[in-house]
Amino acid sequence: MIWENTKLLLGLLYRPVSSMGRIVDEGHWLYAAVVVAALSMIFHATVTSLIYDNYEAVYRELTPAEQQAANEAYEDEDSEEFERPHYTFDRLPLPLVGPRAWWFVSFAPPSFFTAVLAMAILYIPCLILLVAMAGANASFSVLLRRDYGPLFTCGLMAWAAAHLPFALAGLALERLGLSEKTALGLWTVSAICFGLLMALGLRMLFGINYSKGILLVAVAALSFSIQAKLFASVSPYLFSPFLLFYAFNMFRGDIGDIGFSLRQRQGFRRSMEAATINPRDGSAHYQLGLIYQYRRQYAEAISRFEKAVKIDNEETDAHFQLGRVAREQGRLQDAINHFSAVLGQDDKHAQSEIWREIGATYLAASMFSEAKDALEKFLERRAYDPEGLYYYGKTLEQLEQRDAAREVFARCVEAVKTMPSYRYREQRKWDKLARDRLSARQTA
Repeated sequence: MIWENTKLLLGLLYRPVSSMGRIVDEGHWLYAAVVVAALSMIFHATVTSLIYDNYEAVYRELTPAEQQAANEAYEDEDSEEFERPHYTFDRLPLPLVGPRAWWFVSFAPPSFFTAVLAMAILYIPCLILLVAMAGANASFSVLLRRDYGPLFTCGLMAWAAAHLPFALAGLALERLGLSEKTALGLWTVSAICFGLLMALGLRMLFGINYSKGILLVAVAALSFSIQAKLFASVSPYLFSPFLLFYAFNMFRGDIGDIGFSLRQRQGFRRSMEAATINPRDGSAHYQLGLIYQYRRQYAEAISRFEKAVKIDNEETDAHFQLGRVAREQGRLQDAINHFSAVLGQDDKHAQSEIWREIGATYLAASMFSEAKDALEKFLERRAYDPEGLYYYGKTLEQLEQRDAAREVFARCVEAVKTMPSYRYREQRKWDKLARDRLSARQTA
């Protein structure tokens, strides 16, 4: 386990996309937690301790006025029992950002498990909450039970991968006289690398686009600011062995559910891989392709779908997904070829969504008449599909049928508005896009 997880960790440094996917399938949170705990101490010893000593807790002697004020404060105390202070610690402004940065960051010496506990108690739950608020297809409680384990493992691995090179750099530069400004630069770059890797993890686990993922990661990083202030005041009580024991017994079921979700996901992945040993089983390759497609690992997804088609050319689902991936990647002719293969086998495939996909592909190719014909066939069968209505409205706009387009966009908004709450999460994207088009029409 140790060697395999080490390879996954190092893989994040040069092949982050595939390595992040493998961490979800094979990574172990306990290995990652131990590495993060050890690295946090090394990183502080080599990098952040310099920042702490030179910016956050700068030693200086008291001025005469300050010494007099201190003497007056202690004049009623027994001088034999109370030693009057002759020094203090000041916080200096950080370069570029000034003194207000201390509202958000702290470089105080951590305890051994500070980084792990901060991730487990604050950062990961905060990130999942933001994902739920950003329009995920599930509630916060569902996401917490289903995805906490995988995201926690990815987060720990990402933290370790982001800080490992800079901890080693600090160790190497220590003998050369590493300055506090260089140390601050190393810390800043490591934080940026961690954020980028976490955005990649969100993209893989929740299908969030990269730019939105970076925004969510940046907002969730404020939880580390809370952690620095919270742990400093409550850690002597919060981490009492007795309280931890009772807390574990109280929440044992919830903790078990989180661990079970991670093991179940990894077990399903292994069973699918085992099923691909059968040279005649195209469905296993198709199921693995769906996993890779959801994670935006398109190269692996295409490879699996193509293997499924090679085993059975009438694997309609695989042709359909190959077409969808090709459309997302802008390979419009390849998408049409795959969709044509689907039509040849079943023109009602996926509840007639094949016609919607064909229409969207023709729309992207600026073949508006063909897009209109395909989308009309789709809407004859599913008249209240928001995605189909949006594509149809855009097609009518391009054909200069503006009044009809406005009516279709209004139908799209109404279709989303009248959906059950569990469907609204999935479809509200089209509501927003349709409203934007209606607003643009009114402005024009």
